[in-house]
Amino acid sequence: MTFKVPNRFLGYAFCVGDLLLEMDNDFVIQNADGAVKSTLGILAVPGNETNFMDLLDLKGRGLFKKNVDKLTGTNRLGPINLSVGIDDDGKEKFGAFIAKLPSEPNSIYVVLSRPQRLGTRETSPTGQMVAEEKKQQFFSNLEKLLEDDPEAEDKVQVTVIEADAGQELNAGQQANIEHYLQSVSYDGHSASRMADDKFAVVTDKTDTSTSTESISAAITQATGVEISAATIDAASSNLSDKDSMKALVFSLQQFADDGEGFDINEIEENCSTLIGETSERVRAFRQVLAEGAFSLVYQPIVDMKRMTTHHFEALTRFDLPEVMKSQWEMIRFAEDVGLIDDFDRAVIKRVIKKIKNLQVQGGAPGIAVNVSGRSLSEPDFIKDLLKILEDNQDVSPFMSLEITESARILDLKAIGDVVQQIRALGFKVYLDDFGAGAAGFQYLKNLRVDAVKIDGAYIKDATESREDRAFLRSMVMLCKELGIETVGEWIETKDHAELLKDIGVDYGQGYYYGKPTNGLMAAQIVKSA
Repeated sequence: MTFKVPNRFLGYAFCVGDLLLEMDNDFVIQNADGAVKSTLGILAVPGNETNFMDLLDLKGRGLFKKNVDKLTGTNRLGPINLSVGIDDDGKEKFGAFIAKLPSEPNSIYVVLSRPQRLGTRETSPTGQMVAEEKKQQFFSNLEKLLEDDPEAEDKVQVTVIEADAGQELNAGQQANIEHYLQSVSYDGHSASRMADDKFAVVTDKTDTSTSTESISAAITQATGVEISAATIDAASSNLSDKDSMKALVFSLQQFADDGEGFDINEIEENCSTLIGETSERVRAFRQVLAEGAFSLVYQPIVDMKRMTTHHFEALTRFDLPEVMKSQWEMIRFAEDVGLIDDFDRAVIKRVIKKIKNLQVQGGAPGIAVNVSGRSLSEPDFIKDLLKILEDNQDVSPFMSLEITESARILDLKAIGDVVQQIRALGFKVYLDDFGAGAAGFQYLKNLRVDAVKIDGAYIKDATESREDRAFLRSMVMLCKELGIETVGEWIETKDHAELLKDIGVDYGQGYYYGKPTNGLMAAQIVKSA
């Protein structure tokens, strides 16, 4: 069976869902899209007939069937709260949206969305935080532990744990491992899942019951999962200052993200060297900020109907220190190591100064300045940002803020409140990379931005890919219905420009219209598409 879904449904599923299922009227899954094996525990391959009812508990089966019976072919129901998974102890909570389509009366379409995707929290008797929040809290606790107790680095060690190759952990196994690690951690709460199959725990180095061998054996006995473990000794890593502690956290993040050189078989042997190198990069970045050793270039963003320059995006160019290889690496490093808020402050202040200088010279075009989602998650940065904007409201007609790295945003409601405060001061807010990773429907619902920039990955191949065109149309349609303007990135050819204009994208950005340059020009006629 070929999986064909109308654009509107496909777009909605894309924006809000983690998994998209197509099943027949007997609830047998015909097609599935998403991380099916790791999430549901089933294989989405032809001939592997799995009945969706077998993945639900008794309560869920009755609830799901009752709602399916209400489908008319023109309505959509949900979210319906379901626990889904092949194992009774490993079922995961989802919000389910269900629909039948007039053109496919013998098919049921189901979108499964994790609670955090819908801007809600998965609640439990223990008030357990979602995985990313817990990981960030673990990093904060580790830094605080080492900062507050000068002798802590001589007392504790960090053990990293990974399931051996070929083993996938279900939600139940993940929870069991995390619960066990919490129980043996140094202070009873310094442990967290780093990724689907990776964990970290802070332990007392003098306690033989928390050696890597003991922890490995206990996890394997309890879960049947074979694991590998390695230890990072804080004392041997010479964590004598705050930057070194940031480097330790960065190393753990790289372990979680499969960073080069941070494989579990290498991290114990190389960690002291890696932390030392990272500390050097932190100091180099701080020096760049202190000396203002960066410049801004500006790329035009074009009104697709009028074919005039609407505004410019300010992009950073660093005087790269020797320890950094590229502009992209510099920004990514600042994100990962927790220095991006300092950088965002510096760039915002420089853009404000630029606009005011241009006003004195006779006029200023609009300029969008990037602000990281991670920065907007820091209370001190938010306080400083609102004060800067309040003190410079006279530039609000000329400056907008563009939220980047939106995957770093953990509390959408809180950031949504900040966005509204920014807009109340007269500054427009854009959401970058709409459609990439987590930046979907729930972001639009909670952040209420003025415009979104559609991720360029959907534009790059859209002239050849019907699927990418379907996604583009559905995203543009969704934004228009919400009163949100759209910007298309990566426009490199006339065909790209014509396609986006036909689809209804409001503004365009890319090399077809102009590369980033040092100069700023007033609005002018640009290439005709």
